[in-house]
Amino acid sequence: MMKLNPECMPSNKERKGYIRGFAYTSQGYILPCCWLDSARLVEELSKYGLFDNELKLENNKSVNDILSSEQWKKFIEIINSDPDNAPEQCKRKCGNVS
Repeated sequence: MMKLNPECMPSNKERKGYIRGFAYTSQGYILPCCWLDSARLVEELSKYGLFDNELKLENNKSVNDILSSEQWKKFIEIINSDPDNAPEQCKRKCGNVS
């Protein structure tokens, strides 16, 4: 079973003393971290809804509107509770096998 220790989650601060910051893409989207900001990952991350047009920063009043969206809530739930179904990049950068 895969376990994630996501550096983008607040629980990481307790373990490592920091939280990896969000990434803002040139297309206008917020991503959990810079490790996900790659053109080769757009198709995979689109499956999680992170590139839905409604999540573009220009279509929202604030970053908090994006972070509280259903897409982000589901993504966070997968990262925290179903890491086997997390993006491959999350598994590579923040995962370990137990």
